[in-house]
Amino acid sequence: MKAVGDVLAAIRDGVKLPATGTAHGHVRLADGRLARVAYAYENDPTAAARLHTQAEAFRYLQPAGRTPRLHEVVEPRPGLPGGALIVDFIDGAAPRLPQELGAMAETLAKVHMLPLPPATSPIPRQKNPFLETLEMIELNALRFLDKAVPTSEARAEIAEELRLVRDMALAFSERPQPRVVALADTHPGNFIVDRTGIAWFVDLEKVHVGSAAIDLAHATLPTSILWQSASGAVLSRFDVNGFYEAYLARIGREAAEALRPWLMSMRRLTWLRTTLFFARWRVETRAPRDPANTTQWSDSGLEPKMRDQYQARIDACFGREFIRSVRSEWLP
Repeated sequence: MKAVGDVLAAIRDGVKLPATGTAHGHVRLADGRLARVAYAYENDPTAAARLHTQAEAFRYLQPAGRTPRLHEVVEPRPGLPGGALIVDFIDGAAPRLPQELGAMAETLAKVHMLPLPPATSPIPRQKNPFLETLEMIELNALRFLDKAVPTSEARAEIAEELRLVRDMALAFSERPQPRVVALADTHPGNFIVDRTGIAWFVDLEKVHVGSAAIDLAHATLPTSILWQSASGAVLSRFDVNGFYEAYLARIGREAAEALRPWLMSMRRLTWLRTTLFFARWRVETRAPRDPANTTQWSDSGLEPKMRDQYQARIDACFGREFIRSVRSEWLP
């Protein structure tokens, strides 16, 4: 399909798959491929840049052999304001946990072992993943924490953890951290395991040069597991440690030793990042559309049942006892 009109017609005639997020939807095309339809408001001036950055991520990660192959880029246009990427459809299912954690670890290792893109690449780069992630967390806490978290006890737990992590910032500000091509949104729901046992990572919207430790944390934190599924899957300390060791064994001794000192500090930071993501989701998806905020999240494309499920999962993650159980992993 080379003509734009043909591609648009194929998307219109395809099978719309259930929406699971605020950034894009999926349409299965008649030829078996998948259209990742980016969400955007009409005349959003940033939509094309976001689309092409994501396309570059698909191209750059292709040598790892664990992400769908990109076929075409459909520019933003009337009726399709965010544009679309046409990629391979991966036939499989979300990972079974904890059984397929090893496959996820192998995929992350293959991606993280890719060379860094050149400085001229549109793929975003973090100079200091700890400080830059903390800055984003602080901003979201300021904007959304009090509005999103219903109880003062839960807010106090989150605020205390933020204070403790903030106190770590000085020590980490000058310490060099190894950087990789990171995926960022590595909760298990963004992996698909095929019939051969390969775990494909399918959501490349947030790829950047950053911290491998954040990808590892986000794949296994309780908040991430709950977001991925309401099945009740729980990872034990043994499961999580096994996942980390499986990953470290695949990246080589030198890289593993350089990364080890960062694993727990970035895990704590990632839990805060994820929790403040939930706060933003709750506030922005409930607010009327603000035309001046082109990055405002919306859950209007979700099926009502899915929307209710996500809200219930956020409720669970904002419970004080849940928060305390997560923090017990690193607090005495």
